[in-house]
This record gives sequence, C-alpha cells and structure tokens, in this order.
Amino acid sequence: MATPLDDGSWEFRGTRLRFPVRIGEASAACATYLAATSRARELVAGTGLEPVSVAGRTPLFLLVVDYRVNDLGVYDEVGVALPVRHRGRTGLHIHQLPVTTEFTMEAGRALWGLPKWLARIELAVDGRDASCRLADVDGTHVLTAALRTLPLRLPCTVPGTVTALAPHDGAVLASTVRARVGGIRAGLGGARLVLGSGHPMADELRALRLPRRPVATVIADRVSFEMDAAREVPR
Repeated sequence: MATPLDDGSWEFRGTRLRFPVRIGEASAACATYLAATSRARELVAGTGLEPVSVAGRTPLFLLVVDYRVNDLGVYDEVGVALPVRHRGRTGLHIHQLPVTTEFTMEAGRALWGLPKWLARIELAVDGRDASCRLADVDGTHVLTAALRTLPLRLPCTVPGTVTALAPHDGAVLASTVRARVGGIRAGLGGARLVLGSGHPMADELRALRLPRRPVATVIADRVSFEMDAAREVPR
C-alpha cells in the first residue's frame, strides 16, 4: 500500500519517496506514428482531454524504457502516449504503461495517476537498435517491436520539459517532468510492430489502424529526469 506522510513524502513497502522523484540513468527508444485523430479521440473519451491534431492526424508514441538508476528501482517499461490539450494546457497523456515491478506500479498509480500495470517485458536498447517483446503476466502476447535509427549520434545533451496529464478520480493530474536526453540517434520509418491477439492493449492498438511504418524513430543512450508531485486540475 502507498501511504502519504505529513511532510508531503510517500511511503511504499518501507521506502520513503520525496519530490521531485529522480530518474538518474535510463535508455529509451520511441517510434512515432500518425493516427487518425477521430480514432485517437476514442482513447481519451470521457476524460476531459482532447488529442492534439494536425490535418486530422495525432502523433502516437510507442515508448520503451530501460530504467537502471532511479528512486523507483530497476525495471523496464513500455508506453503508449499522445499529446493532448486540457483547459488551455498542452501536455502528454500516457494511455498505457505496462511495467515489470510491483513497486513502480504502485508508486506510479498513487503519485501521478499513471496507468501502470504488471507485465513481462524483454527489452534491449543497443546503439542504433532497440527491441521489445511485451506480454501480460499470464503470458498473453501483447506486442513485439524492433526499432532502428541512422548510425549518427548527436554530440550534445538535449534538455526538455513536459507536463504529464493523467485522468484520475473525476479530475486530471498534471505533473511536471524535466528531462535531459543524450546519445540521441534518429531515423525515418525504422520500426516493425507485430501485435498479439486476445489482449486489450493489442486490440486497442489494432483498432487505431496505425500505418505500417512510423514517421520517425529515436533511440537515446542516456535519459535522466525529475518528476514533480501531481497537481489536481478539475476536468
């Protein structure tokens, strides 16, 4: 159980977490698809969020992350996210977020309203290549993905700030994330995605009718970030 404490920190399974929660070392890969906004809107129906749309299309991000040093422990993660607007604010809505440990699942749900659920993830991020096989804890195949970028790597570290927007108990939780990303490689269309059958996440992605190839792939050797406490915003 997650227990809030009087000083604003939280206790999980004997571990106290304070804000900002820090992720010190991770590697990540992302494939960006363009989904029809009409279908992306179904993912956030009833939440008060509206997908960002350009010419009837909304970017949909398939993310894989290997967390090695951070306040929530060592674990792997797969995410499906899209940019959204809410009450004049633009942010990132993480719609699916399977993870490999119960600790981060409980912390993510309680602290930020993130839709984390327990899964089996086989993940490798190595240079210009990344691969992932995601299955539910009962072994049901969800997806298999392979990403590839161009070999050239940016020589600089890129800072950035994003607001995570998560529907939760009749409100929306807004959480600020400050990140630094290094060892970045990028490519066009370099990904292959195979969806399983008989699993809600796979069926949901299939219903989006994503194009066969993404518009871009990005792999980052080094990712670190801080995540502030969530602020509740009425829907």
